[in-house]
Amino acid sequence: MQLFPDLLVGPALAAAATLAPVLPPQPVPSSTRLGLPPTRQNPWQRNGRAMLAEATTDPDAAIRQAGLDWTVERVDLRCADTLDPVPEFSAIRRSDTNGILGVVGPDYEPFQNAAMFQVFRDLAQVGRDDGGRPFAIETAGAFQGGKVVWALAHLADLGIRIGDDEAKTYLLVSSGHTGNRTLIIAPTTVRVVCQNTLRMAEAEARENRRRPGLAGGFAIKHTPGIHEAVAEAKAAFAATVQDHATTASVWKHLAAKPLTSRLESTFMAQVFGTPGPDETDRARSLRKSREERIAAILASPTSQVRGTKDSAFSLLQAVVEYVDHDRTTRTAEGGDADESRLFSASFGSGAALKARAWDAILEVA
Repeated sequence: MQLFPDLLVGPALAAAATLAPVLPPQPVPSSTRLGLPPTRQNPWQRNGRAMLAEATTDPDAAIRQAGLDWTVERVDLRCADTLDPVPEFSAIRRSDTNGILGVVGPDYEPFQNAAMFQVFRDLAQVGRDDGGRPFAIETAGAFQGGKVVWALAHLADLGIRIGDDEAKTYLLVSSGHTGNRTLIIAPTTVRVVCQNTLRMAEAEARENRRRPGLAGGFAIKHTPGIHEAVAEAKAAFAATVQDHATTASVWKHLAAKPLTSRLESTFMAQVFGTPGPDETDRARSLRKSREERIAAILASPTSQVRGTKDSAFSLLQAVVEYVDHDRTTRTAEGGDADESRLFSASFGSGAALKARAWDAILEVA
């Protein structure tokens, strides 16, 4: 099925392709910008560890530098008062800290961190003639004490640029030890000017959808055998290249759509809803704070980039920037608020909000 044929060859894309010549980007002021930080930090680098030297291409070095060179094992569960075993359930225990990461059923097989990094060896086996792309492991880390582990690999030749607005393409590889997470590879973009993370558009819309949603990624079974592993890696690259082409087309369409007050109000209502007559004082305060924050982002340099300024694309990215950097997220006592926000923005309610914003912008633009 061919998606967005009007975007791929129509006037919207043609207009986007003939944007004004690239000029040097304007410097971001060193002072605060309307209450926002002068620059945005990369949340992945803040949560994880940046890979150095050989770790960018050597999975063994990467897992050590990331501090993920530990294993997990099943241990019996027992009642605290009688010490009787709990039938059919086991705990997953981390080897280096003895911390309990999750409770699983009898059919669950632990998936080690080393197996997740094996994915990069499989990807490296795919040559360019077979659809492979050069990549470098850039950052890796863990959420919630190791319940979810992840790594980001940069695909240098699959970036997206619209005028001065640049985004880098990554493969986000994640796995979990809680019994309800599989190994997933998700094609992802990081917008340079604001360090926003947004998953790529899916190359083909799912059933009952008229437009492509954000790519959910694809599960890797990682069955034994080099041929099966390389075949899965080829499929991962092929899907990423297709998603990249769709994403670039849709982004250029959005960048060519002028931002109007009507488009903005309709979009915001679809993403966040409209207040009802019984809105509480707390809900009103949270809504006002959110609206002021997004308005500040829209007026800041991250939304004033040549090529995407005053467009539907800048509106979408303003909401993504809010979710990634400013949205208040429930954090456990003593927990790290930045880590909680990144986890939510990648796997939780924040990710769902970004997906809703994506659907809404395609609807109104």
